Amino acid sequence: MKRTSIITIPLVAGALVSCDFNQPLPSNGYNPLDAPGANQAATDPYQSSFTPGAFLQTVSPMSAFYSKYPKDMEQPNKTLPDNTEVKVISIKGTYVKVEVVDSGDVGYIPSVMLGVKRSPNEVPVTSGTSEFPVTPGTVPPTGIEEIHPPELGDPSRPAE
Repeated sequence: MKRTSIITIPLVAGALVSCDFNQPLPSNGYNPLDAPGANQAATDPYQSSFTPGAFLQTVSPMSAFYSKYPKDMEQPNKTLPDNTEVKVISIKGTYVKVEVVDSGDVGYIPSVMLGVKRSPNEVPVTSGTSEFPVTPGTVPPTGIEEIHPPELGDPSRPAE
C-alpha cells in the first residue's frame, strides 16, 4: 500500500504543477469572487427612454408640472390635464424637461406621467392585421365558429 502512495503522490503533484492557474477568468462578465450584486450595472428602472425633440402627451388627468427642477418634497406649480401635448427638451433623472405646446410653458414633468402621443378617441388595440384591421366599436374576426348553448327540452317532461 505504501508503494501505491509513493507512485500516486508524484503523479498528482506533477499534474497540479502543469496546470496554469494564473489565467484570467472567462470574459462573460461573471466573477465568482465578486460580492453579490457587484457585477450588476446601477440602472434606474424609472429612467425615461424619451428622446429630446419627441412630442408626447400627459397620461394622467392631473400630471404634475414644475416650473424648475423639483427638490425634495416640493409641490408642483400646477397640474396639466390628460392628453396635454408637450415637446421633450431634455431628460434629468426621473423628470423630463418639456415645453407645453399650447401655452409655451417650459418646466419639468415626472417621466411616468408622459406617454406616446395618441388621439383622445383612440382605443388601444393589441391585435389586428392588415387583412382584418380592428377599429373601435367592432369585433375582429377570430376564425373560430360561434358556440351556442344546447337546446333544452320541455322542463315539464322527464328526460328520455
